[in-house]
Amino acid sequence: MLKQQMGRIGPIGPIGLILLTALTPAGAVEVRWDTIFRLTSDPANQLTGYSGQRCVAVDGEGSVYVAWLDQRDVPYQVWGRCYDADTRTWQAETALSNRPANCFRPGIACDRAGSVHLAWHMESYLGPGIWYKRFDAATGSWKPDTLIDTTTTAQSQSYPSIVCVPGSGDVDVAWYGLPDTGMYPRVFLKERHSATGWDSAIQVSTAVVNHDQVSVAAGANGDLAVVWCGMDFGSSHNQVCCRRRVAGTWQDVEQVSDFPDDISQYSPTVAIDGEGAVHVVWHGRPGFGAYYQQIFHRSRAESGWLAIESVSGTRSYDQKFPSIACAAGRCHAVWASQANTDHMQLAYSQRDTDGVWSSPTILTALDSGDVSCPSITCDADSGIHIVWYDASSGNQDVYYLRGFLPGPGIAEGSFKPQAPSLKPGATVLRANALQTAGCPLSTGPMLLDASGRKVSAKVTSLPAGVYFVVPTRGMTKPTPVIIVR
Repeated sequence: MLKQQMGRIGPIGPIGLILLTALTPAGAVEVRWDTIFRLTSDPANQLTGYSGQRCVAVDGEGSVYVAWLDQRDVPYQVWGRCYDADTRTWQAETALSNRPANCFRPGIACDRAGSVHLAWHMESYLGPGIWYKRFDAATGSWKPDTLIDTTTTAQSQSYPSIVCVPGSGDVDVAWYGLPDTGMYPRVFLKERHSATGWDSAIQVSTAVVNHDQVSVAAGANGDLAVVWCGMDFGSSHNQVCCRRRVAGTWQDVEQVSDFPDDISQYSPTVAIDGEGAVHVVWHGRPGFGAYYQQIFHRSRAESGWLAIESVSGTRSYDQKFPSIACAAGRCHAVWASQANTDHMQLAYSQRDTDGVWSSPTILTALDSGDVSCPSITCDADSGIHIVWYDASSGNQDVYYLRGFLPGPGIAEGSFKPQAPSLKPGATVLRANALQTAGCPLSTGPMLLDASGRKVSAKVTSLPAGVYFVVPTRGMTKPTPVIIVR
């Protein structure tokens, strides 16, 4: 397994909470944050991918995977680290590439089967283009590095963003680069199917202009959204553009950042929520009268794009490099904020179930270095996972922060004798144990311990105690279970 290959280190230690909080509007919930964890300690520099690439991913069991560009060796390689949800420990840093030329910033994603997918780019006569690597959860091994942009291998290709389609085993990689003919970088996408492998790369952008800063997102129904910066609609400065694939059909390119003044916009990241709505965040200025960069959000429903919102609000300091993730009816955004200091700090805001953004919360207090290129993802258990790099240690290192939303609470109730029957001896968790508890496997139940933490599905024997079977859909409240010896 990937976790075993990376090796283990000791436990992190007791969980602490960051005291910096902010009031949230009605409908929002306050996030509880663990202590920040430093993932790298080598004296060389380590850099995460750009925010739209996303260099943090989480699998269905709650294990977390982080990838970054590491400069401890020449040529530079892609490295990674894994948090094992079973043992609650971070494993050692591990080199994930071994190429004869520099490997540049990576993106990472996990699919429903627990396999890990990694993409990065190289700029070398030894193999320019977009490279891909996969850890196969079924075989417990890494597959060979693969150059996947076979239609454009003679030209420079840059900074891939990778995503797994939630409802299938498909993987999509989007990037920008020069086509075989033409002088302007275009946006490309390539899709991998678990049964048939890679499709041919397609060109997503259509305008004959420069394109860069690409991000891709996938919906549970297989819909895709790709965003980038370009002057696709005749503007004199870069704007945020989006193209969606809906029910298998690519739609027209749309301009997202349609401010009245033609001012450059930067660093878009895209997400698709559970209802299929597209959410885009980016940074820029809304007009000539605004001096500082702000973080903006715009969503698209079936009827079209809604109004542009300022997530960061009007602040007298620059706000940059946002990343967004959506889960359980909420969206979560992080970015780098100057935040009344000389250093860029990590900022967070939550879009509640009513579509209202909370006041920004500052999650770091750096007195040296700057938070750069944060990225965010969410898991099925209301966990929020953020990574970034900064030089607060004296050189660029990668850091990780976990937050979690308080659960709905587990109400006390009487234990019915038939659910389940209590017998002496060790109780083994099997499929029929969950069904006996009144929760068919088709509803996708979870097992929580008394503290509300998810019990891994890999556990086959449980110690005595109180547990709760929590369905993910189809039922309204958890079923209590007592295990005795």
